[in-house]
Amino acid sequence: MSMTQKAGARAGLKPNKSTADPALKAVRTALEGPVVDVLRREIPALHTLPRGAVYDAVMNDSRLLTECFRLFRERPDLFQAVILDQNHSPATRDDVMLACGRTLEETVALVVRAAARRHFRHQIDPRARPAPPPPPPLPRVRRWAIALGLAAPPPRPVRTASPSGSDSLFRALRAYLRFDWQIPLLPHYAPMNPTLVSTLGDRLLDIREAAELRALSAASPAPGEKRPPLLLDTARRLMKIGQDRIDPEILWRVVQQMDLGRLFPHGETERIRRAVAQVAATHDEVIKALLPVLGNDIRRFSVFLMVAFVSLGEPRFKQEFCQEGRGHAVRRLSERLAALPVPPPCLETMNQFYQGVLGTAYTGGVEPGGQALLLAHPELVRALDALEPGPLSFAR
Repeated sequence: MSMTQKAGARAGLKPNKSTADPALKAVRTALEGPVVDVLRREIPALHTLPRGAVYDAVMNDSRLLTECFRLFRERPDLFQAVILDQNHSPATRDDVMLACGRTLEETVALVVRAAARRHFRHQIDPRARPAPPPPPPLPRVRRWAIALGLAAPPPRPVRTASPSGSDSLFRALRAYLRFDWQIPLLPHYAPMNPTLVSTLGDRLLDIREAAELRALSAASPAPGEKRPPLLLDTARRLMKIGQDRIDPEILWRVVQQMDLGRLFPHGETERIRRAVAQVAATHDEVIKALLPVLGNDIRRFSVFLMVAFVSLGEPRFKQEFCQEGRGHAVRRLSERLAALPVPPPCLETMNQFYQGVLGTAYTGGVEPGGQALLLAHPELVRALDALEPGPLSFAR
C-alpha cells in the first residue's frame, strides 16, 4: 500500500478512492497543512503539539474536533485565506465549490465520517470477541509420522473474513454522517445496533441529543410492536386513549428519555415529577390549539409545555394553561408559533427559542425575562417583527 493509500485509509477512506480522486487528496492536504496552522494558533490544547501530530490528535478526539468546528463556524475570518472556493475567494457557504473540487458541505461530511470510523474502531473493536482457542496438540505418534513424511499434516483452519463491529456500524451509519453537529454524538452512536440504524433511516438526523440516542439504543420493542420508538412518534402518543388529555406516565417517560430535568436549575426528581403532573393537567382547549403548530411532534410539544412551566412558574402556568376560558390568548400564542421558524430538535435551542416566544408580551415589547433572550436571537426578533401587531399577553 502506497503512502497516499495509507493516508486515505487512516482518514476513513478506501485506499483506491484516495488515489483516484484528486479532490480527496487535496482535502487531506489542506486539513494537514494550512488549516492545522490556524488551529494550532487559536486552540490552546493544540499549542504544544508538533505540527505533524495535530491532525491525528484532532481526528481521534471528538471534543477537540468539536472545538475546531466551533471555531470555524464562529470565526470564519480566521480561515478566509486557507479555505477558498474555485475563484480563490473565501468560502462562505456550505454549498460553495471549493478549490479542491468538493463543496464545503461534502468536505465536512468527509471529516465527520473519517472521525466516526476512528472513534468506532477505538470504542467497539477492543470489545470484540476473543480469537478462538488453538486446536489441541496432536498425539506424539502422529507428530512423528508427520515429521517422517508418513502422514499428512492436519488442514489449516480456514479463516472467514467478516467485518468488524465498527465496520458494520460505520457502513450502516455512513449515509447519515453529514454534519458537524454530529461530532459530539459519535460516542453515543457507537452503542447503536446497525439494524436499529437501518430501521431509523433519515429519522436519525432528527435526533441531536445524546440522551435521546441513549434512549433509542436501550429501547427493546415488544414482540409484534409496530409503533415507532416513543421519541419518534407523534404527540398523540402522549394522550390518554380517546381523550385530549395528557397521560402523566407517558409524559414522564418522555421527560426521562429526553433528560428534560436539565430545564430545572437543580434537577430534583420530586420537583420534576410535580411539574410533569401539572403539565399533564393542561386543558384540552390548549392542547388542541398547540398540537398542530408544534407539528404534532412529541418532543417539541413536550419541551414547549415543560419550558412554559419553568419560565412562567407553576401558579401562572396553572392559570394560563390549565383553566377554561383561556382560548383566545392561547390561539394568539399558537398563531405566533405558527408564523415562526421551527427550531432544530436541540434542547438548548428549543429552550431559548420558546422562552423568547413566551417572554413576548406584545409586538414591540417584552416582559422582563424576554428582553435578553430576544437580543440574543435576532432571527427570532425579525420573525416576530414580521407578524401583524396585536396583543399576545396572557395576563388580563
